Amino acid sequence: MATELEFSIMAPNAAGMAPLMEQFFAETGIRVRLRLLSWDTAWSDLIKVALYGDGPDVSEIGSTWIGDFVAMEAVRAFDAESIAALGGVTHFLPAVWRNTRVIGDDSVWAIPWTVGARMMFYRRSLFARAGVAAKSAFADAAGFDDALRQLQNARVNVPWTVPTGFTHTTFLNLASWVWGAGGDFVTPDGKRTLFAQPQALNGVRAYFGLGKYLPVRVRHLNALEPDTQFLNDAETALTMSGPWLFQAASATLLDDLDAALPPGPSFVGGSYLVAWKHSNHARAAHKLIHFLTRIPAQIQYGQTIGLLPVVAAAHEQEPFASNPLWQTALRGVQTGRTFPVTRAWGLMEDRLTNALAGLWRDVLNDPSGVDLDAAMARRLDPLAKRLDLVLGQS
Repeated sequence: MATELEFSIMAPNAAGMAPLMEQFFAETGIRVRLRLLSWDTAWSDLIKVALYGDGPDVSEIGSTWIGDFVAMEAVRAFDAESIAALGGVTHFLPAVWRNTRVIGDDSVWAIPWTVGARMMFYRRSLFARAGVAAKSAFADAAGFDDALRQLQNARVNVPWTVPTGFTHTTFLNLASWVWGAGGDFVTPDGKRTLFAQPQALNGVRAYFGLGKYLPVRVRHLNALEPDTQFLNDAETALTMSGPWLFQAASATLLDDLDAALPPGPSFVGGSYLVAWKHSNHARAAHKLIHFLTRIPAQIQYGQTIGLLPVVAAAHEQEPFASNPLWQTALRGVQTGRTFPVTRAWGLMEDRLTNALAGLWRDVLNDPSGVDLDAAMARRLDPLAKRLDLVLGQS
């Protein structure tokens, strides 16, 4: 009887992965059943897998979630022989290999799969109409605020659009403003929060202060709805997203589209692959991970979903080698920052995502009159105190 694996991925459908799984079956005789998860709920779904020891054999996870699963003793470590079979450490970009380990632990718990950086996408024609210079617009937070003000004053219908509901994307976007202000989210050892400290709050204030440039009709978009807004509305000047956006752009938009990095270090994220301890198919799971990290699969799937390969040699091939938009994405990965991998990061990210959604509600109820400092204190101070108790014990 043929071995069958269950593989969970974050994707709206199986179209991008199905051809690769057919090829994997042809090469190995191992069948793969796909389970589709949503990015915004996958952490909670996979925590249940870890808790009950039942579910997929292999899973795609967010770049910061591994610590939670290690703390729950739910995933297998990759030994030196397994890593060598994948091509060794140098097979992967240094920026992504760092997150294969948990702070204070030398074991490798996850294998990099996809990578991308947060990027700013804008219409050159609308910037020109408003007299906005891209170089100054993305230089720092003040320059970005000024650019949006110019776009608004030039009567551009939608100066910018970003998600404002319950979505981890707010956290990822906000990171550039927090880091640009000299702040951070946790201490280097992951034992104490920093997001409610003055430097971080300067970044939070600057980011959420941009709510006044969100017109009413785009104030409550969520998930990938801002991408759709930008792609389909010629009067939307700017959005913040990932490389997948320009993959979805029409030829007409591509003629007017440009990309830049945010006014602060880009968040570098993506996904990793883990092998669950409860699986009875450890060798088959490793074969699947090996297949998915080979250069052909990396290029094919990266282009399909709009993220960069994690294998350095793949960037020497087209379209990554010469396309200016892919080159900007790669520059974001090379110059950006990742979040630290701690044993409770996923929990913190989940709770902070909820608090930031609440903060957006406060702001968007009255963008011009909101007492932003009071709203930040109400949303973030109690959360920081609660999380400090958890992080201190992790």
